[in-house]
Amino acid sequence: MVFHSLHACDFVGEFNKKLKQKYCFTCQYGYLLKENKWEENFRQAFKPYIDAPGIIAASHETKEFFLNKGYSGFMRMQPNGIDTQKINFKERGNNKAICLGWIQPRKRQRLLAEIVEGKLSLDFVGPLDDPDFQEGNTTQYLGIWSLQQVYTHLTDYNCLVLISDGEVAPLVILEALAAGLCVVISESASANLHKKEFIKVLPDDILTNVTPENQEIVTEAIQEMIEKNQEYRQEIVEYVKDNFDFSRLIKNYIRIIDEFTSFYY
Repeated sequence: MVFHSLHACDFVGEFNKKLKQKYCFTCQYGYLLKENKWEENFRQAFKPYIDAPGIIAASHETKEFFLNKGYSGFMRMQPNGIDTQKINFKERGNNKAICLGWIQPRKRQRLLAEIVEGKLSLDFVGPLDDPDFQEGNTTQYLGIWSLQQVYTHLTDYNCLVLISDGEVAPLVILEALAAGLCVVISESASANLHKKEFIKVLPDDILTNVTPENQEIVTEAIQEMIEKNQEYRQEIVEYVKDNFDFSRLIKNYIRIIDEFTSFYY
């Protein structure tokens, strides 16, 4: 069995006690690698992780984290993948950026909106869970999209922005790349990605360390990626197909399952 995200990981302690079969799980808790920012419920949920039969880490950083915590069970790394054939692709975008995902303090959308307001067009899409978030003249909140809307409309844009304070390996970045977008992301959100002209990585604290210089860096990075996008759009799609499409990752995943099946626990 493989379980994804914090909601399933809450049950790891019960699985360890009651399941007769061995199992693997994957943890996608955003602050996993930043222990000083763990919420108390996750701090308690994490304790049984060390005794779980198997963990499939979503990044090398996650794998090293668990090993450094003393985990000695079955451990493999499997990056997130995507079915690129499901993602719509247009040859040209609308010269705008988009911030797609759960709008909450960890992801810093409120700070981002305040910094870029009046300087560039940035749309926000996703569940709104930050009462202090406000839209402006050039920073618009478009509500919640279904998965099909994401697959259809993401390609309308030129750049995805995710300057989050904590991530493991966010799938939305792969969705954006598959749609042909450049990305401006925080270091926490950059797991498994390569150094590319269409991937701009900024420090995690650049939105909270609010200086005129940092505000300019953020705004210019987004504007640069919007302007560069047309040049790299097709290359971006090929990059994600070559590195993260399910067809490329499935062999490793099957190998992991085979190895876990024969793993003695």
